[in-house]
Amino acid sequence: MRILLIIILMAAAVNAAAGDFPLGFYGINAPAELAVLKRAGFDSFHTYNQDPERLSLLAAEAKRQGMKMLAYPDRVIGSAYEAEAKRWPVLAWYLFDEPEVRRLPLAKLQELEARVKAWDKNARTVFVMGEGIAAFTYGGAADALMVDWYPVPHLPLGSVGEQVSMVKAGAAIQDPVRQNKPVWAVLQAFDWIHYPQRRKVRVGGFPSFEALRYMTWLAVARGAEGVFYFKYDGSDGIPLPERPGRWNNYQRMAAEINALRPALRKGRPGTVPAGLPEGLAARALKRGLFGSYLILLNPTAAPLPLPDSLKSWRPLFEMKRELPPALPPHGVLILEK
Repeated sequence: MRILLIIILMAAAVNAAAGDFPLGFYGINAPAELAVLKRAGFDSFHTYNQDPERLSLLAAEAKRQGMKMLAYPDRVIGSAYEAEAKRWPVLAWYLFDEPEVRRLPLAKLQELEARVKAWDKNARTVFVMGEGIAAFTYGGAADALMVDWYPVPHLPLGSVGEQVSMVKAGAAIQDPVRQNKPVWAVLQAFDWIHYPQRRKVRVGGFPSFEALRYMTWLAVARGAEGVFYFKYDGSDGIPLPERPGRWNNYQRMAAEINALRPALRKGRPGTVPAGLPEGLAARALKRGLFGSYLILLNPTAAPLPLPDSLKSWRPLFEMKRELPPALPPHGVLILEK
C-alpha cells in the first residue's frame, strides 16, 4: 500500500497545466485592505465575510484594484445582490472550509456545488481541505481544489510538498472528467501559539523567511497552480502589514513568484537537466520561446553538491549570479537560462 501511494504521488507531481496562478491572502475584511495587498504584489484574496452588501463593497474595490476574490456564495444566492454578483471579479466561489475536519458528507458538498451551478452555470467553484489525503474522498467536487498546511514549528517543512502532491493524486482519481483541475496551496502566515492545539503544552513559531520561501517554492515545484497565505488579519488581532518585519517577507515572496508568473501561468514544462543529485527536488519551466527556469530545493539535512550540468544556468534572487558549489539544507535556488 505504501509503495502504491508513493507511485501515485510521484505521478501527481507533474508540471501544472495553464491557468491563472493566483497569489493571495486569506482573512480580508475591509475594502481598504485591498490596496495594501495590491501594493505588496498580490492579486487575489479570500474573505470570511458572508454579508452580501459587504461582499458587494469588496467586489467593487477588487474591480478597481484589478484583483480577484474567493467568497462564500451561501447568502448571496437568493439575495438582492445575486444578479449583480455574477459580474463580481470572483476567482471562484468558496464552497466549504475543510469538509473532512467538519465531517461533511461528500453528497452535501456536491449539493453545495450544484446549487451554485444552478444559479450561475459559468460559476467556478473551489473548497479547501486541511489534509491532502482528503482529496481521495472529496477530490471529485469543485472546479479547483485548495489544501491548507501549516507545519511551523511542529512538522517538517517538506510535508507541504507531500500534501500538494496528494491532493493532485486524489483529484486525478476522483474526477477524471475535469482533468488537471488546479490545486492552490494555502501556506502559513501565523503563529500557532495563538490557536488551540491538541498538545498539553502549546508550541508556537512564526515562519522565518527561509521557511516561508522553502514552503512556497516546494508547493510550486510539486505542481501548485496558485498560492495563498493564511492570514492577513492576524491571529493575535494585529493585521500582518502592521508588523513590517514579517510583512516584508511576504512582499519579498510575492516579488519572486511574480518574476516567474508568466511561465507559471502558461504551465509549459521544461527539461530538468541530467545528473542532479539524488534527493534534490526540481521543476523546470519554459521561459519565453527559448529560455527556461529551474526550481531547485534541497529537502535533506545535508548540503547537496550541484553538478557541472548546471554551469550554463544563472541564479535569480541571489547576491551573486554565479552558481554556488552546493545547495544548503532546506535551501532554494531559482535558476534561469
